[in-house]
Amino acid sequence: MKYKVIDVHTHIWPGKLAPNAVEHVGTYYNYEMHGKGTIEDLTSSASEAGVEKFVIHSSALKASQVETVNDATASHITDNIAGFGTLHPEYTDFEKEIKRIKSLGLKGIKLHPDFQFFNIDDRRMYPAYDIIRAEGLPILFHMGDEKYDYSSAIRLLKVLKDFPGIVVIGAHLGGHLRWDEAEELLVGKDIYMDCSSTDRKLSPERVRRIIRNHGCDRILFGTDYPIERHKEGIDKFLALGLTEEENKKILYDNAYNLIYK
Repeated sequence: MKYKVIDVHTHIWPGKLAPNAVEHVGTYYNYEMHGKGTIEDLTSSASEAGVEKFVIHSSALKASQVETVNDATASHITDNIAGFGTLHPEYTDFEKEIKRIKSLGLKGIKLHPDFQFFNIDDRRMYPAYDIIRAEGLPILFHMGDEKYDYSSAIRLLKVLKDFPGIVVIGAHLGGHLRWDEAEELLVGKDIYMDCSSTDRKLSPERVRRIIRNHGCDRILFGTDYPIERHKEGIDKFLALGLTEEENKKILYDNAYNLIYK
């Protein structure tokens, strides 16, 4: 492998739950799924492709699941495996859990508004955003579903305005299935974006345009495993025809400096 690689966007579930969870995600997005969704299969996929590090994410679909999910994610942390914690708008003590997330060694927060059924700019989340910003944690938002408006670019724009300095990663180049809005409203803004789950819907030319208009210093590589396995994801990324310097930054350097350094 010519480049070192960090995958910032992967998902796993406990072994017994993984098959149904993978099937649900595939049905929801009408995607063929390529991974089993377990930590063992994820590790195998990364190893086969020479991926050095990866970040795992899980979302609490109920407030009562927040602590359990965060504990489970933290249990997989190693020198090469990082994890992001989860929150839920109905959780009652954001400050306590965000500080506990840090104490567990988790490196950020992942929110999936479309699965958790809340607007990114929901005022219930504002106290959490304020604490996340104060603690210096990055927050990764799933962005841009067609079925709902929870994760639209305009909603993220409001949060960026209300919380200057907050570190945000907009997944899927800022707008999964809603890239027109992402290009209009988010490209060029002071956020990171990951490129996971973009190659199935966007042409290589458009992916290159978004990356270069946003700036390669703020783009992160992600596979969205188990939607995609690592070898396939890396091959498709390299086929974009970016420069060696762009590849180096996106595949490793940007994520290392943001998450692992």
